[in-house]
Amino acid sequence: MKLLEKILMPVDVNDINEEQIRAATKIAKEFNSEVAIIYVLPESDLHADVDKFLRKYINETLDKVVHSLEKQNVACTQPITRNGDPVNNILEVATDQNVNLILASSGEGKGNDKFKLGTTAEKLVQLSDIPVLVIKSGQEIKIDRVMCPIDFSDPSRRALTNAILLSKTFNATLYILGVFEPFFTASPRIKFDQNKENEKLKQQFENRMEEFLSDFSLKGVNHKVEIVVGVPHERILNRIQKGGVDLLVMGTNGRSGLSRMLMGSVTEKVIRELPCSFVTTKTKNIYQLRLDNEVKEIETHFTNAIKLHKSGLYKEAIDQYLICLQINDMHVPSMYKLAKLYKILGNKEEMDYYEEMASDILSRLWDKKIEYEIRRHYKSDD
Repeated sequence: MKLLEKILMPVDVNDINEEQIRAATKIAKEFNSEVAIIYVLPESDLHADVDKFLRKYINETLDKVVHSLEKQNVACTQPITRNGDPVNNILEVATDQNVNLILASSGEGKGNDKFKLGTTAEKLVQLSDIPVLVIKSGQEIKIDRVMCPIDFSDPSRRALTNAILLSKTFNATLYILGVFEPFFTASPRIKFDQNKENEKLKQQFENRMEEFLSDFSLKGVNHKVEIVVGVPHERILNRIQKGGVDLLVMGTNGRSGLSRMLMGSVTEKVIRELPCSFVTTKTKNIYQLRLDNEVKEIETHFTNAIKLHKSGLYKEAIDQYLICLQINDMHVPSMYKLAKLYKILGNKEEMDYYEEMASDILSRLWDKKIEYEIRRHYKSDD
């Protein structure tokens, strides 16, 4: 089982982003992922000879990209070329091929656009349910410092899940940032001590952060929790610029209604400034369990669980061990592994339950073995 099975990398044959290729190489090698490269040619009415020459150039350029990846022992599929709208085609291929991650170049804002993020990258972030990693042009490819802003929403919960996975995988320091926005009013009718009230609200914010993080396993992750005061998007950008963050991980809104086009005001304001390379997650995680429903072998699920356990995905590992017990309710190794995981998660009741269950089964098996040996002994005396 691979946690990150397939990466889709849209490229521009007229402006190949070397940082994007290096990022694909780094991530694919770390996760043993396969890379699919796509280029979308805009619709045009070209003369047949010109079209033939252009397609030859496109194919040669894509082959060079594939070759550069394969030289680094990265598995690649046959390059994909499409005609039409870039974003629609990229998303269609991403869905058809069930990719885990779209790895895009940041591009550039057009004309007088004050934003630094390119339009294709921004639309991919807005519309994709699949996580999107946008590589900032000119930024050195390293993942030593990961930052994940938290606002206690479901999108930030998903973002933190993925930030933890990436931090563990690349042995990076994870900065978990909470921005407390103080309450202010200029109305003379409202009379109270604003400073005192904000101190109280900030303490509530800190308590909520502690409660929020209790749902995650940060064991083995070098992490720091920081709570700052101010306007969220401004403080996030300021922290990135001052702290040398390599990778930002943020959640975007879900797929329903208008929210599909609005990624969330804070996320939108931050990523449009392109402070660093970033990952956005919406309804799916970077990792996905790709299991055939007909696969029933305990060994498969047990191996999957061990890999998930090592990656710090404890709840997902528990699900796999439980499948083992559904197949064979006397699978003692799964019971001991479950007990170990529940110990890590601080759930003593479940830990004791599975330890006792395993001990009981081993005791019964031992009794049966003794009984069998006694019966065989007396049978041999007859």
